[in-house]
Amino acid sequence: MYYFRKNVFITGILVAIALLILLIIFVDAKLKSSILEIARSKAQISGMEAINRVINDKIVSKIEYKDIVYVHKDNDGRIVLIQPNTIKLNQIMANTVIEVTGSLDRMSADSFYIPLGQLTGSNILAGYGPRIKVKTIPVGQVKVDVLDKFDQAGINQTRHLIYLRVNSKIKVAVPFMDKEVKVISTIPLAETIIVGEVPHTYVNFNGTKEFLNSLAQE
Repeated sequence: MYYFRKNVFITGILVAIALLILLIIFVDAKLKSSILEIARSKAQISGMEAINRVINDKIVSKIEYKDIVYVHKDNDGRIVLIQPNTIKLNQIMANTVIEVTGSLDRMSADSFYIPLGQLTGSNILAGYGPRIKVKTIPVGQVKVDVLDKFDQAGINQTRHLIYLRVNSKIKVAVPFMDKEVKVISTIPLAETIIVGEVPHTYVNFNGTKEFLNSLAQE
């Protein structure tokens, strides 16, 4: 009887230890998942803000619609052809790649912190607890597309909008974990209002993006 009780006691202790280990593993996995998700969200927002800021400051502020679009008119002043200035757009895309890469590199030099209390989901506890350090590291090449679209802007008026779409990746690194995050930003580059009919013939900017990208990345 003594040995039976002893075995039951030992078995109970072993089961309790096993359950405790499983609980620790489960909580650790949940914490890691929550930490990475919060870090991913913060890094994505920071990356988009950095990209938008540098493009608006260094690229958009120096560009006008007439710099990147050729508008051809007939003898009556009607627009008959709109086509992109591919040489100028190539320069813009190359400069955008350089500026965005530099901006993400500078961002990686700074860390941000997540208070452990933020994992509780409570607004009261969000700013409390030990702080977890998060680093961001640029990954791969920055890719830039030039796109355009036409929108109705009023009676007999059409807005022609040209914009950049920037695709990049950053790695979010926290202690013992990391995760790649896609950062995609769409930034208006230039626009104009076309009065009258939109020309039936125009060179679609979307069709030139692969050619321009290949030049920008050389």
